[in-house]
Amino acid sequence: MDLRTIVEEELNARSKCYGHCQDASTLKLLNEKRMMVGCYSCPSGYVSRIVAYGKEPDVSAFKTIVKAAVQGIGDVTDEDIRIATRYTWDLGIKQEPEGVVLKQVYWTQNYQRTKSDDPNREALFLCTNCASFYHQPVASRNGLCPRCMAVRNQKGS
Repeated sequence: MDLRTIVEEELNARSKCYGHCQDASTLKLLNEKRMMVGCYSCPSGYVSRIVAYGKEPDVSAFKTIVKAAVQGIGDVTDEDIRIATRYTWDLGIKQEPEGVVLKQVYWTQNYQRTKSDDPNREALFLCTNCASFYHQPVASRNGLCPRCMAVRNQKGS
């Protein structure tokens, strides 16, 4: 099985949005050239988790991606980046040789040491239209980044 198939078929479980709402959070694979990166976000775009997948994913490059996404609303330290190793038995994959299938490097928005319960705090969102990261108050239900919102408003006028 190739990496994309494994991620889409074995690691694409729906989970609850953490820190924003009670809706389901789903995986969206991003157009990242350096590595396979996915983002778990709710229908409003609130980012629960960003994940990189690979046999030996580049942790430093992943940290750079996350730092760029949260720039202006928080910092990212080495302790915020976690690594999980996934095995054939763990994923229920029988047609592959036994052992390590891939590693997941991940960052979760709720791990932030400076997180507060303020509904007006800035949080990371993923645009539901163009899949770019943007910031807005955590209580917001707007799923569009400022650029896509401006385009929508222009068309609506």
